[in-house]
Amino acid sequence: MDELIPTKIAPPAWMGNQVRRDALLARLDGALARRLTLIHAPAGYGKTSLLSQWRARVDGDATLVAWLTLERDDADPGRLAQYIALAVDGMDAEGERKLADLPPRAALSAIINRLAREPRRVVLILDDLHLAEGAPVGEFLKALIQLAPPNCHFIVASRDYPWLGQSLLAAEEQLLELHAEDLKFSAEEAGALLARGDGATLAGEDVARIVERTEGWAIALQLTALSLKRGADPRQLVAHFSGASSELARYLSEQVLMTLPEETQQVVLRTALLDHLTGDTINLLCDRQDGWLLLERLEQQGVVLTPVSPDRQAYRYHQLFAEYLRERLARGDAALFRTLQRRAALWFAERGEVVEAVDHAVQASDDALLATVLEDAGGWRLIPQGFQGMVERGLAELPAATIAARPRLLLASIYLEVKRGQMEVARAEFDRFVATADPDLSADLWTEIRVVGDVLVEYENLPMTFETLLEREALLRTLPADDHLVLANFYETLGAKYYEGGWLERALEPTLAAREHYQALGSLYSDLFTRFHEARIKRAQGRMQDAAVILADARDEIERGFGPRSDLAANCAAFEAELLYEQDRAPEALALLEWALPHMELFDGWVDVYAAAYFTAARAAAGDGALAAAQALLDRARRTAERRRFHQLTLLTDLCELELLLHHAPDIAPARALAERIGLDALAEPMRSESPRYRAVAVAAAMCRAQLHLLDGDHVTALADLAHMHRWASQHGAGRLLIDVNLLRAHGLRQAGDAARAQACFDEAVGVAMFQGVVRPFVDARRFSRELVEAALGGAPRIDRFRAQFLRNLSRAVAIRAAAPADDDALNPAETAILAHLSYGYSNKEIARLIGMSPDTVKYRLKSVFRKIGVNKRRDAVRVSRERGFLPGADPPAA
Repeated sequence: MDELIPTKIAPPAWMGNQVRRDALLARLDGALARRLTLIHAPAGYGKTSLLSQWRARVDGDATLVAWLTLERDDADPGRLAQYIALAVDGMDAEGERKLADLPPRAALSAIINRLAREPRRVVLILDDLHLAEGAPVGEFLKALIQLAPPNCHFIVASRDYPWLGQSLLAAEEQLLELHAEDLKFSAEEAGALLARGDGATLAGEDVARIVERTEGWAIALQLTALSLKRGADPRQLVAHFSGASSELARYLSEQVLMTLPEETQQVVLRTALLDHLTGDTINLLCDRQDGWLLLERLEQQGVVLTPVSPDRQAYRYHQLFAEYLRERLARGDAALFRTLQRRAALWFAERGEVVEAVDHAVQASDDALLATVLEDAGGWRLIPQGFQGMVERGLAELPAATIAARPRLLLASIYLEVKRGQMEVARAEFDRFVATADPDLSADLWTEIRVVGDVLVEYENLPMTFETLLEREALLRTLPADDHLVLANFYETLGAKYYEGGWLERALEPTLAAREHYQALGSLYSDLFTRFHEARIKRAQGRMQDAAVILADARDEIERGFGPRSDLAANCAAFEAELLYEQDRAPEALALLEWALPHMELFDGWVDVYAAAYFTAARAAAGDGALAAAQALLDRARRTAERRRFHQLTLLTDLCELELLLHHAPDIAPARALAERIGLDALAEPMRSESPRYRAVAVAAAMCRAQLHLLDGDHVTALADLAHMHRWASQHGAGRLLIDVNLLRAHGLRQAGDAARAQACFDEAVGVAMFQGVVRPFVDARRFSRELVEAALGGAPRIDRFRAQFLRNLSRAVAIRAAAPADDDALNPAETAILAHLSYGYSNKEIARLIGMSPDTVKYRLKSVFRKIGVNKRRDAVRVSRERGFLPGADPPAA
């Protein structure tokens, strides 16, 4: 199922001796100045021949031209990615296996990383895209074209008009298109082609007539030349040139077929059913023992065969020729046609070649055979293995009753609905299946049902009650000990749901168990997702240093195995950015999110990673006084939530917006209005239940409500809510939440006149934060923390040196943010300082050393300065800043 065909990454061997089409080749040279070139024309218009000539023309030291001929079983993005990687520079067996294990989004990232390392100009030619066309492949290629580095150009040849984002490319003058009208042979080209045979030649007026009748159709002219070579009467040949192109194709195909011996004709008719022809398949379909010898004779007799393996042990018929022959056999002997298709399906199924088996079972119109092939191959298990398109194609041919009667096929149908985003349909079908399933189904099959149910729950982002999770944990003893896929999925879901429900004390063990099973499977990709889960658990427990170490190790593994700009790298960057922000290293966090967030938006993610990325970026923007920029980021989060149907992400986005208003808006009125609009009380009340629908929403809402009460002076209500939050967080080990809760409790108690308890709560918050490097919660909540920090500093003699230093750092950070302008276009103090050093000609590294920032932070801050003052060069930034009075006269600082 996974073996690649090396000859697909080069033009077909029979393309080597064609009429040279200089005018078209000159036009095609324009592809080197465009991002995308589309060659769109029906079958037989010479698309492949033209591209073969052009490839030979430009391939060299300065340009790498990669070729890929597509087929039906390339309709899965994962398999397509393997072939693209092979076409670019080849790949050893280990590399192919690794790429085959990746989801399409990760494979895409790996390809982009490889292209970015190529010093030469790269052209990727995709021939016969229509055979693999579909929504998954279209989205994959669209993303590849969009994200590939500037040295890459794409040429696509297809019968159907693909949609690869060309509207935008056309507006940017990055699109070149050639259509059937462009590919038509001229009289001169047709004359050159028809004169190449050894048979009779045609007069000039006959050539002109053929060109007129065929409208320059390349395959018709090619087959005409073959007929002449075989001795066809030129006058009769010209006389038959009338009617539609389909009639012409039929006539010319018959001319080729009828020149063969009767025995050979029957062999060709039967074997044209196959996409790939070998001696063994000739024996299979023709009841012979000399298939390999006969294959040699077919090639020698000039049948339109193309070798598809370097050793010429496998061939394929020209597609147009094969399609005609299949139609001829199906019309002439339908029973034989179905018998041969059934025979081929069984032969391929026995060899584990499921794609071919399914295709032939469909052609055989044998529902029972098709259902058996799909079921024996694993049913729903084929989808996560990368064969979604094949399963979809097969199930579309089966009656609903047949699917319903076979559990693994019904699970596959439900799985497909999940992958299409039809959650309501999938949920209804799954619940109906479970309610009506035969209780005598095997234990293994019930386990598979649970696994597909887990997939559905994950995509729905639905919570589970604590009791339900305990019941599922008890089921682990009944699972097959050697089915690592089932066990890993089961454990991972269990750990994720414990975490989502806030039961942190129980979330870690199943997460680590899932990792062990993924490691047993050799799946590094899935293993890394358990690292992300572990880091999230550690962060929630308040163990930020542990989380940072886990993510740093994961990042190293990702960069070695998948590349620094892969989808895994983007997810890791989102979580690392969140930790950096909490350490008050916002520019470094934003430098990560600058590339990671747009990358993540192109692919499927989950609520936690989207929330970490969007909310960190929005909080950093708001902290710099750019509330409008923060709002734009939250609007992007809402669009993603709507597209992915993540209701929880929508609610969390509303609450993040409310939090930003509470922390940064000049007055409280907008926050009150938003709280009323989103129904804050209804969102916060579930915090008091054991299993709220969304624990993260309940926590965020309860915290926002407590802050509103504090700002309104209602300390009693706020402290009651915070006391409950404190008990819950303490019981479940939610150390990170305890920092926020204790900070607000300290403020409320101080306002209520209970200075001793206020000091105790603040000390508890600081005690956790300072050992974990957590600074930003105190800075963002400066309306509540500023007086507390100053009061604690006032009692500095009774606190240790480390604590005093942490409080002094907090005091400076709070003071700087409090003085920052609340204007999206105004320069903040850090940006002004960087700009001053820039005016003296210092480099980013020198500026970083002078003001104690990292070079990445300086780089990010400069981008913000350039945006605010409307320039894109360092020199212009200095000039404009002097003109606007941003740079007072001063001696340069000492370097």
